[in-house]
Amino acid sequence: MVMKKKKRITSGIITYGILIIALIWTIFPVYWMIKSSFTVSNEMYVARPKLFSLHYTLENYIELFTETHFPRALLNSVEIAGITTVICLVISILGSYAMTRLNFPGRRFFRISSIFSYLIPTAVMFVPMYVFVSNLGFYDNKYSLLIIYPTTVVPYCCYMLMSYFEAIPTALEEAALIDGCTRLKALWHIIIPIALPGIAVVATFAFTMSWNEYLYAMIMTTSTDQQTAVVAINSFKYADSAIWGRIMAASVATSLPVTLIYIIAQSQLVGGKSDGSVK
Repeated sequence: MVMKKKKRITSGIITYGILIIALIWTIFPVYWMIKSSFTVSNEMYVARPKLFSLHYTLENYIELFTETHFPRALLNSVEIAGITTVICLVISILGSYAMTRLNFPGRRFFRISSIFSYLIPTAVMFVPMYVFVSNLGFYDNKYSLLIIYPTTVVPYCCYMLMSYFEAIPTALEEAALIDGCTRLKALWHIIIPIALPGIAVVATFAFTMSWNEYLYAMIMTTSTDQQTAVVAINSFKYADSAIWGRIMAASVATSLPVTLIYIIAQSQLVGGKSDGSVK
């Protein structure tokens, strides 16, 4: 018994030790980003920066929001990511419902191709996308991203939602159809409310993918009033030098909307809403 207790204690110490190291490893970059955004300039560029600064300032944030185009870029990111999320949710919900509930020619092909189209590297597609969008007259226009982003986000959303829709008992929908509901009404009143946890997850990832995307945003938007936040952050680097205080402040400001989306989605990230609905 004593040996088993010692082994259990030792195992617990090792487990918690590994978890603490992993937690520090994960949180430290976030801490350093926040700390650096409040650090004064003369402490930012020293050879050996201190882990905890003695002097803090809001100068980096004041300069960021009053002397740069970053506020405009931040609003552009909110607009593009928000609209992209709505578009992708509408398309992916309807597409996933059709591929899990309807029988039509090519259904298996569309199910498989949805994930393969997501796996195509962005670096392979950006040249034809650039030519396509330019021919449409959307070059240096932030709304060109609304044409590009769904091509990668929708396949991922469909792939995720299909697994959620397949887990919903078909008996619920059949009962609604017998009572006179159309397919769309059954989708709106039965499938979507039950699948809200999955839809919340998909919406969160769609927003995050659109918010953090850099390659297409850098290529398609060149003027400062059309850039997104991630591209604007890179503009604070000049040749071989960088304004690190401003970059860190912009990084913190860019992280806040995504963090807020995750917090809001937490209320929906629970399952089991259909438990007991079918016996």
